[in-house]
Amino acid sequence: MRDPFSWAFPLGSLFGILIKVHVLLPLVMLGLVLQTTKDTFYPGTWIDASMLMGLLFLTVFVHEMGHCFAARRMEGEASEVLLWPLGGLARVEVPHTPRANFVTALGGPLANLVICITCAVAMGFILEPHFRPPLSPLWYPYRMDTAGHVELYTWSADHAVLTDNLAALILSRLFWISWITFLLNVLLIGLPLDGGRMLQCVLWPYVGYRQATLYAIFSGFGVMFVVIVAAIYLNDVLPLLLAFYIYASCKQEWIMLEMGAEESLFGYDFSQGYTSLERDEPPPPRKKHANFLQRWLQPGPPAKCSYSWRRSRPRSSAWTNCSTRSSATARRPSPRRSTVSSSACRTGIGISSRS
Repeated sequence: MRDPFSWAFPLGSLFGILIKVHVLLPLVMLGLVLQTTKDTFYPGTWIDASMLMGLLFLTVFVHEMGHCFAARRMEGEASEVLLWPLGGLARVEVPHTPRANFVTALGGPLANLVICITCAVAMGFILEPHFRPPLSPLWYPYRMDTAGHVELYTWSADHAVLTDNLAALILSRLFWISWITFLLNVLLIGLPLDGGRMLQCVLWPYVGYRQATLYAIFSGFGVMFVVIVAAIYLNDVLPLLLAFYIYASCKQEWIMLEMGAEESLFGYDFSQGYTSLERDEPPPPRKKHANFLQRWLQPGPPAKCSYSWRRSRPRSSAWTNCSTRSSATARRPSPRRSTVSSSACRTGIGISSRS
């Protein structure tokens, strides 16, 4: 209970990745939906808000899976995804190289860009009339009247039209959410956002890991002030909470760097429409080891092992001769007096126990 990120329940597993949802995420989404039931909105706007929350959940999930697939592409591992009110968390481990970190950070925004291109193509070539995707982040995604019409532009006219086409509503809202996710994670260049991670990876080969991380941290403090101004302008509490989290994350990153955790690496990633926050951990480079059967079947030089063993240790009944497996006439040692693993005989290392 001391770790707030442990307040989550699992949804299932996909591609070997455990999907979890924080308990606060449904509550925040419910509050945003209930907010549209005020008198300042048209009746039925809560239906539009519910659709937006569902599309937002899908966008966050795809963004995190983009990070996971990118990490696996770089010979890393991805084991868990957590969705929470300020975004998502992808538990990944990648090699401690600029290229691996850059590709992993870029995987999330690229996933959102794929969604945007798909929605734009479907709106412009499949639907009739051919609608333009809403490129403006200030586009109003809710209904403009009691009938549920939404304002969209077409490619054949310069003026907006009102439409209640369900396919157009879903595609336009999905494009809008994914587009904002892509812009904020790429244009806000500073830790702990994806743009800050990519800046760190670009500077890493030229100035070193430590100095590149410092530049990204200072850039993150600048992004914090930008988010505070946006929170005041929008009169919204969520960007203000995000600004506080950016400050806490950059401060923690700075402390870890000053304490000598220079080998820290991409561990946690909080990514969503407005943030992609990360916490560093120092995972060692992963090395594939042979399993028990492969080690057992691996051929070894028992004669050479016995020769080197006799030179290093005097022959005694208390020590096991490594050539017992290769000599048919050798006496089998008593299990009570000594124990030698099969891998030890193949490497010239003996393990003994005296009774």
